[in-house]
Amino acid sequence: MDRQVAPPKCIAPHLWQFTEDNEAGPYVDAYLLEGDNSALVVDALQTDTGLYEAVRRITQKPLELFITHGHLDHAGASVAGFHAAGVPIYMSHRDLDLLQGPDPSWFIDLQPGHVFDLGGFTLRVLPVNGHSAGSMAALDAQNQLLFSGDSIGSGHFWMQLPTCSPLHVYLRDLEALYAQTRLCPDLRIYPGHRDQSPVQLTGQYVADNLSLTRDLVSGALVGEAAQIPWHGGELRFSHVSRGQVLQFCYDPSRL
Repeated sequence: MDRQVAPPKCIAPHLWQFTEDNEAGPYVDAYLLEGDNSALVVDALQTDTGLYEAVRRITQKPLELFITHGHLDHAGASVAGFHAAGVPIYMSHRDLDLLQGPDPSWFIDLQPGHVFDLGGFTLRVLPVNGHSAGSMAALDAQNQLLFSGDSIGSGHFWMQLPTCSPLHVYLRDLEALYAQTRLCPDLRIYPGHRDQSPVQLTGQYVADNLSLTRDLVSGALVGEAAQIPWHGGELRFSHVSRGQVLQFCYDPSRL
């Protein structure tokens, strides 16, 4: 039976957070940002339905949907409601092969540099090839907001999956992201799994992530080995931590 999306929380002026729980508690988040002229929904949860209807109870302004990447817990069941309502849905076509459920034809190919101009909020899309090849983040430099999906993790960061890019590929886009976010001293990051961090993630998180990745790629840092059950077998990886990055998981054979 479909489970309807839970009521959202208003977490800042003009910004709402929708959270889907799993058996362990809060799991994945989607966001609604309402500008003067239009509104942007960031991601669509996993199995919960009715996100479009829940958004419409908050705003009747024109909508766009930004899917940060193609994994099921971000491009989930509620995508269909937005498509049925004629809402433009943006996601990098580099992630079309990751989709589980939504029709690939529903998605407008999101390009780096695309701007979501909502009136009072202007978000520019930045590529962060790493967690997935098509991962994107959206930065409003004036209001110092970053919607990052899983592109830089949420305190914990999975870069050990078979579909993740090598760390040196990720590092190039992370350097570019840091060059933009370092100009935002009061940056607030709204990631895909906000409950994974005990603190509000800030620009320090991007800096910690960058320094860790540099050290891993250069060989100056080597993580601790670990493994988890994965699709009937085991997924082996290494992990490190630094500052606001509580756990950075990676494949040591793909630096």
